[in-house]
Order: sequence, then C-alpha cells, then structure tokens
Amino acid sequence: MKNFDLEPPKHGGDLQAWQRREQGADHWLDLSSACNREPWPIPDAFLENSAKLWYELPDSFALQQAATDYFGQAPLAIGAGTQQFIEVLPGILQEQGRTQIVMVPAIGYQEHGYCWRKWGYEVVEYHAIEQLLNADWDIAVVISPNNPTGQYVPSTVASQLKILLENSARHLILDEAFLDTTPEQSWLNQALPRGCFVLRSVGKFFGLAGARVGLIFGEIAFQTALKSLLGPWPVATPALQLVALALNDRAWQVEALESLAERHEYFMDTIVPKLNTLFDSQAMQHTPLFYTWLLEAEQANKAFAALHSVGIHIRLGQGWVRLSLPAGHEMQRLNAGLVRLLQGHQLKELG
Repeated sequence: MKNFDLEPPKHGGDLQAWQRREQGADHWLDLSSACNREPWPIPDAFLENSAKLWYELPDSFALQQAATDYFGQAPLAIGAGTQQFIEVLPGILQEQGRTQIVMVPAIGYQEHGYCWRKWGYEVVEYHAIEQLLNADWDIAVVISPNNPTGQYVPSTVASQLKILLENSARHLILDEAFLDTTPEQSWLNQALPRGCFVLRSVGKFFGLAGARVGLIFGEIAFQTALKSLLGPWPVATPALQLVALALNDRAWQVEALESLAERHEYFMDTIVPKLNTLFDSQAMQHTPLFYTWLLEAEQANKAFAALHSVGIHIRLGQGWVRLSLPAGHEMQRLNAGLVRLLQGHQLKELG
C-alpha cells in the first residue's frame, strides 16, 4: 500500500537553514555537503553568453553526447539529479498483486529506503553487502562508494552479484554518485548485467550540485518508461549546456584529481590527528571527497556542537559525523579552529 505521508529524511548541506536561526552562522566554514570544495570553474564565456539559454526550451543532445564519451556508455535518461531517478524507479519496477522485498543499506543515503517505502515495498536493511548474496530479495540498492561509510563493493562480491542478476528476475540499483574520483571501480567500465541500473551525478566530483543533473544507465527496454515519468524537460537549458562543458573538460578533471590527492595528504597529516582527538575515535573511513567517523550518538552530538562553536559546520548522522575534504585555501582556517577548540574548555566537556 502506498504511503506518501511518510516523514522525509533529513539532509546535510543545510547551512542556510542554520544561518537563519544561529547568530554568526553567516561566517561558518561549511564542510557538510561532501561535494568537491574546489568545483569545476564555470567559464567566463558561458556566464557572459548564458542569458539567452533561459529563453530556450531544453535540448539534451549535447549532454547526451558528452555523457556517452565521458562514461563510455549512453545514458538511458538525464534527470534532475540522481534523486529524480530514486523517486521514479519504484513506480517503474512495481508489480501489481504482490509485495516486493527491497534491501537497502542500513547506513547510507536514506532517500533510497524512504522512496521504496512510500510506494509500498517491503524494505529490509542490510549491514554488510555480502548479505545480498544469500538473502531473499527482489530489488537491492547498493551505494558505491557508500555515503557516509566510504565503502566500495568488493570485486568478489560484484562478480557474484552480476551472476545473480543474469540468472534471475531481480533488479539492482547501483548508486555511483561519488564514483568519479575512482572511475576504475565503476560498473560502467563493462556491459551492465541484466536487471542493473547505475546512477551517476555531477554534483559531487564536479561540485555542480546546484545544476541538479543526474544520469541513469541500464537496459534500453526501460528507456520509454523512464522518459515518460520524467517528462519532456526535466533539466533546465543552462544546466544541460553547463554540464556538457564540464564533462568535456578533461584537462580540469586531471587537475582536480591531483588536487584531491594533494589535499588529502595534508588533511591526513595535519587535520585528522586533531579530529581523532576531538572525536575520541580513530574509526575513520574516507573517499577522496569526504571523511566519516563512526561515533556514539551522544559523542557525535557534542562534537557537532563543539565544532559549531568555532564556526565549522559538518554533517551529523545517527552514530556518525562526516566532513568534506576542504579546499586548499580552507585548510588553515579549519586547522586554526581545531587548535582553538582543543585548547579550550570544549575538549573537557567532550571528555
């Protein structure tokens, strides 16, 4: 039974909401969204000539071509972020007359489980991806790398999942929204197995979250249904043109990966020891874009409040905290804030 009255999950990237209710929040360092803090730079020429794009109906042809070249496969559809596909897939895969079992990560992007529950599916949470190999399910959601745990699908598990899909009527939704920084891990590097959908985003590595552009890959048989539910113009004309330019900018992509590696080295050497002390934990996992500590709920809440006291905004989850990798020019500000915090009374309170 459908239930469209469920309470939606809370999200990070909510600095503006804090700014509306907290004095001084206008000057906080925002590390809550896990998007690249050195995003793809919008060209001046695009800004100077983009006014006309607001008067034209969207045409996705240029982005379709750029995406096919960048990902190595043609997308089935382009939508308003991967979120839009998370919303429509339950309607597309619903079978009349029976309740289907959907397995989703217990810790991960909560919109997945939420959207399947809205449509009346039986949602079961799993803690280790290996559980999918022996469990009874119709549809499974896998996030690689997982947000917030940073875990990838092990190659041995990936091989077994592909065999399961080829020999059954099951479906798997693979959320690769954070995978651009480690493209060698993508399932798009080979032909996708039957029953598999892959979601990709330009909001993370490219830092273009505001463009609201996502792509879905999978069996061509689902293309008509997807486009029917998305409607004729799901993405605005300026966003389509902008993202096509970003996907074609291979020089920037190489430089961005190098920058992430350099910033990561500094972050690990200088910042992580201080955060380990602050959180009283070394249970940290990371991707090239974000760092997550698994903490007791009370400790996580105290650390979140303490960081706010020195103007640092992070993502607070249920039993974890997450920081995006800062931009190069933000490192000293973060480091100075942590030094003040660890030298002050907040550390005693955390203990």
